[in-house]
Amino acid sequence: MHKFYLIVPAAIMLFCGACKTGEKEKELSAEEKRMSDSVSKIEQKKRADSLKQKNPLLIMPPDSSFTGDYVDKYPGGIIKFKGFFRFGQRHGQWMSFYPTGTLWSEMHYDKGVKEGPNIAYFENGAKRYEGMYKSDFRDSVWCYYDSTGKVAERVLFKHDKVVKKLPLQDK
Repeated sequence: MHKFYLIVPAAIMLFCGACKTGEKEKELSAEEKRMSDSVSKIEQKKRADSLKQKNPLLIMPPDSSFTGDYVDKYPGGIIKFKGFFRFGQRHGQWMSFYPTGTLWSEMHYDKGVKEGPNIAYFENGAKRYEGMYKSDFRDSVWCYYDSTGKVAERVLFKHDKVVKKLPLQDK
């Protein structure tokens, strides 16, 4: 009997909420939509700025639907990151640089997913490591180098898991 008293009021509230008294939903005017979009973009920018303050190396688009070139610079004007966003996601080649302007890394993305070659460098320009990503996972032989450019380690990855360490080879 107690269950009946709980179900009936809930059903009545649901029925009354679904049956409006002929009121039509108010459609937003073009100006109201523009204002709403502006507020949304301002909130996204505040959130991105807050996250970037916590992690200066974080790369975020100006808004979630941004498409276009992206360049972030160090305070001195030297490029820190450059790449392309497609609908708010990294796409194509992305490069990062040391504060001296020397290339730090090259990474490739396909609609926000790491896909293709990834190469990182020491500040002296020598390779630090290189390998391939497939669907956001390391998936190839990755070579790690010492600061002189000599191969220090070779590791085979499959779906981001180490399959085995490989013997060193002279290049």
